[in-house]
Amino acid sequence: MKLKNLFKKSKTEKKIKKKLHLYISEKHSEIIFAPMHREIKVPLYFEQETSDVIDFQSTTEIIGECLKRNFNKFDFNERKNIHNKKTDWPAFKASKEKTIIGFEKNYSQFTITGANEHNIALIIESVFNFPSQIELTTTISYHCDSSELGQRLLKMYNCDICERTH
Repeated sequence: MKLKNLFKKSKTEKKIKKKLHLYISEKHSEIIFAPMHREIKVPLYFEQETSDVIDFQSTTEIIGECLKRNFNKFDFNERKNIHNKKTDWPAFKASKEKTIIGFEKNYSQFTITGANEHNIALIIESVFNFPSQIELTTTISYHCDSSELGQRLLKMYNCDICERTH
């Protein structure tokens, strides 16, 4: 066996930054966790077919545990359809909205990404949101308590720039 073959990583051993999309809606009192796939040959990420949905009023520990569990569902896969409509998004299908306009209005989106290929730190980012046009970012250890992770996410959400009507 050649020496270079000993160091060649298989598809499953490949180290890569994992990714997760998360959608929060106060109106529908739910959090949608949409685990991501990555194309094998090109750096293209897309949502997996199934999303987990939990109640927005869940404890911070449950939110943190669900975030970690779905972050670890990250996998490599080949995308079957390159041309996919927003209505085909698994998170939209899992939501309580009937239209994309309602989904984009009533759900705040966050992206959770590994800080490096070892994924020992998580970068949580709010996705560009109107009307303030501000994005927020925080970093936290993957190995922190689930409760602390859930608290950090909710702090990000409460500082988020989405328009609230109270």
